[in-house]
Amino acid sequence: MAAKTISFPKGKGHLTHNNRDFICNNVVPERTAWNRIYIQESLRDAYEKCFGQSLRDYNAAQKRKDRQKEDYLKEIENSGNKEKSFYENIVQIGKKTDTPVVGENGMLTEDAKAAIEVLDRYAKTFQERNPNLYLFNCVMHLDEATPHLHIDYIPVAHGYKNGMKTRNSLTKAFQQMGFAKAVSRKQNETVAWQEREREYLTELCREQGIEIEVIGVQRDNLSLPEYKAAMREVEELEQQAVVLDKRNEALEQKTAELRGQVQEMEVQNNELVLQAQKLTEQIEEAEEKEKAAKEVLAKHDLRAEIFKMISKEVAAETKNMKSVAVPVTNLFGSEEYVKVKKSDWNKMLDAFSKAVSRNYLLEKYEKKISGLEKKIAVLTDQVEKLKRFVASRGLGEAFVEFIKSLAPKTMKQKLEEAKEDAAVHNQQRKCSQQDIVRKNKQWQQEM
Repeated sequence: MAAKTISFPKGKGHLTHNNRDFICNNVVPERTAWNRIYIQESLRDAYEKCFGQSLRDYNAAQKRKDRQKEDYLKEIENSGNKEKSFYENIVQIGKKTDTPVVGENGMLTEDAKAAIEVLDRYAKTFQERNPNLYLFNCVMHLDEATPHLHIDYIPVAHGYKNGMKTRNSLTKAFQQMGFAKAVSRKQNETVAWQEREREYLTELCREQGIEIEVIGVQRDNLSLPEYKAAMREVEELEQQAVVLDKRNEALEQKTAELRGQVQEMEVQNNELVLQAQKLTEQIEEAEEKEKAAKEVLAKHDLRAEIFKMISKEVAAETKNMKSVAVPVTNLFGSEEYVKVKKSDWNKMLDAFSKAVSRNYLLEKYEKKISGLEKKIAVLTDQVEKLKRFVASRGLGEAFVEFIKSLAPKTMKQKLEEAKEDAAVHNQQRKCSQQDIVRKNKQWQQEM
């Protein structure tokens, strides 16, 4: 058996082609039934399995609904960091010239059988070797020129501190599988993983008696020097992709930090607004209580004035009566009497009448107070009607400003002005935050 090559390039990830939802020109439809299907799971179901719980945990921790994520798959597909929702590698042993699927008799060739055995073992052990690469679609095509696998997987990385705890990240997934962080363009996580997978394929080929000429991407009809030059170019492109992945990850982390800062500022602003609203309500309540207390005191002051007036008159009359009363001793007993003139006696009766009529006077003033209260209620209703009339004519704000200009500012008005100043300050801060995000995007583009 001649030496063969191992091809392990990145695929385009056309799931409809892989799963034969449509047939290309290079496909032999009569052999499509020979294809082997190891797993065919929809991408959305796979995302639910990989990230569903993490997404629900993240949304449950958000106090505001507008910060929640509705569709993580859609977010990755629309990511500005050029993230991929999944990755694909095509695994092939040999070429159509040395490992055709069928011979002239239309049956499987011996070379194809050996390659199929290697590819079958590789597909069945892929998930065990790569726990952080979730295999959701894997098929072996035998209806084309050469047996090959389409390996479609989702990188799953855990342990993020901000945002979702589990995310799609190829570099971090490799690191969590034990591959060291990149130290150069030719020594990074992706290159190390590809080397390990090629070594594993090489070992499987040796067990099947297949000699491997070059471990790398598909060589086609290139000479060995041309092939090695192409290999170096491929490695450089892969290194560039790794660098871009790392930059994207750094930008993602920076963006997450900025989002966290913005969310924290918004929470602080909301707390300040709530405190201001609460303080306003307390001030309004205090003013209402103060107004009611003043009304009660005014009534009591009126009553006190009445009592004072009556008491003063009674005291004066009592003093006069005492001065004109002459004590007289009873000849038939020890009880003492007083003798007064008839005119003074009449005065005493009059004073007594006034004292007795005190309740009448109080009742009279109470009626007067009640009448004043009704008048105030009528005036208040008229004022409300006037306000509605002014508002219906579109003069509400002008009328309020006019009234405010006539009276000194209350504590509530001062607080409202402070709230307006705070709103202007918050708007300026939001503009600054938007400027930060804009500069961050410029930085991403420059990188």
